[in-house]
Amino acid sequence: MRQYLKFRRLAACWLSALALLGGWQPTARAAVMVYTGHAPESVDDERYDYHWAVLRAALDATRPQWGDYKLRFAPRMNEARQLQELGQPRGRLNVLIRETNRDYERRYLPVRIPIDRGLLGYRVLLIRAARQPEFAKVTTLAELRRFSIIQGEGWGDIAVLRRAGLKVETDSSYDGLFRMLDRGLGDAFSRGVTEVEREIRDYRPQYRQLALERELLLYYPLPTYFWFGRDADGQRLARRAEQGMRLLLRNGEFQRLFQAYHAGLIQRLDLKHRRLIRIDNPFLPPDTPFADASLWFDPTAAK
Repeated sequence: MRQYLKFRRLAACWLSALALLGGWQPTARAAVMVYTGHAPESVDDERYDYHWAVLRAALDATRPQWGDYKLRFAPRMNEARQLQELGQPRGRLNVLIRETNRDYERRYLPVRIPIDRGLLGYRVLLIRAARQPEFAKVTTLAELRRFSIIQGEGWGDIAVLRRAGLKVETDSSYDGLFRMLDRGLGDAFSRGVTEVEREIRDYRPQYRQLALERELLLYYPLPTYFWFGRDADGQRLARRAEQGMRLLLRNGEFQRLFQAYHAGLIQRLDLKHRRLIRIDNPFLPPDTPFADASLWFDPTAAK
């Protein structure tokens, strides 16, 4: 008996030491759900701040049912690597933010609630300032087809624009896209409304003719979701995220977050009064939730 008690005391000492060193966690802490997302691509990369804020709010809202959680970020990696890691059972991340397509929905598990209410699908144009009078005359998609659109090589938008009959010019370098516009190698650079202000701020000192086209707003549906693996762990993480997001939709917190992050931008770009040109996106999966209008941003109703 004395030897047994001595052994138990020694075991307890070892477990305490391991806990202090972070090598072991008690059962209660082991149950904490861990969400590991993709890190910003640079110190100034704010593109996903809003999206992660939505996920945090959703996970906070589900603490009573699901308990505590951690939201952390994997080391920086390119988009192809992120998708590869998500598809692995023990990958370095387990949640991604991406726009949808049929291939992704076959390979990964989406929470089909557009995080940004479809805002990514609204596009404005960067042009050379002297060409504003030409674009001011455009009222239809047919008239827009007279101009070439600049996009990055491999971007998902390219297939949508070309299917709509638009001519697309590409470059493999992000910086090179602004050079193309400056040199007249394309007529307009189509940008998401959440991207364009930062780009003008960063690139206008170098390209003095760079300007925001003042009258047009393109739209093709491009819903952005949270994505998870299709294994048991991914399904569990997705269920909690979806439950939390639906709670936010019901209590109005989802809309409040959207307004907090985007209302100023929507007003500055005057989206409500721009001429809207709709472009079909035939590459969307059939389960895209268009029937629920409450999930989608409508610029014609924006305040």
